[in-house]
Amino acid sequence: MHTVKKKSISIQRIGVGNIINEAEIYSFIYKSLGIGYKLNKNINENYLRDFTSEKTLIYHPFYIAKTVVLAERPPFPPKKTPNLIFVDGVSGYRGVFSKVPPITEEEVEEDFLVPVRIPDDKAALQYIKDVQQNQINRSYVLKKPLHDIKGVTLHYLPIWKVVVNSGYIKDVFFINANTGESEKYLSSRWRNGKDLL
Repeated sequence: MHTVKKKSISIQRIGVGNIINEAEIYSFIYKSLGIGYKLNKNINENYLRDFTSEKTLIYHPFYIAKTVVLAERPPFPPKKTPNLIFVDGVSGYRGVFSKVPPITEEEVEEDFLVPVRIPDDKAALQYIKDVQQNQINRSYVLKKPLHDIKGVTLHYLPIWKVVVNSGYIKDVFFINANTGESEKYLSSRWRNGKDLL
């Protein structure tokens, strides 16, 4: 029998080192459950595992922009502050990273890449400018700073998508494969599209 080779692609993955594996994922899903589920003695990690109907490691797109904020302060030279702005490639949710995330080059199957709604880095620019004007500029009371965009690149965040379907729980869990944190808030933005410009 002839097998079809899946097409793999090289990506820039947000995160470094090993990701959370399939065996570990259920402890993080259990931690993300509300108190009502945790009070139910029937629900534990094994219960979640037994009633999982789908489990996929997906790679969610984010545009990351390297920028510099130039705050004038005559007669001194302008103060230069580097920033990393992120834009979710599906929802348009955006903000400034509090710290620089590590990036790893990785080969993944193309089927596991989530398709972008924001088609390219040029389209992402309007979201980046929105962050500069509506988030960064807010911290400057008097004269607003100048902004210099050094570059915009597409990166991917690994996320476990786990569907649990039982009498007690019918839900889709999105768990950050780097940290184990629930991406429930982020996933709600993907569906409602209210961050799109």
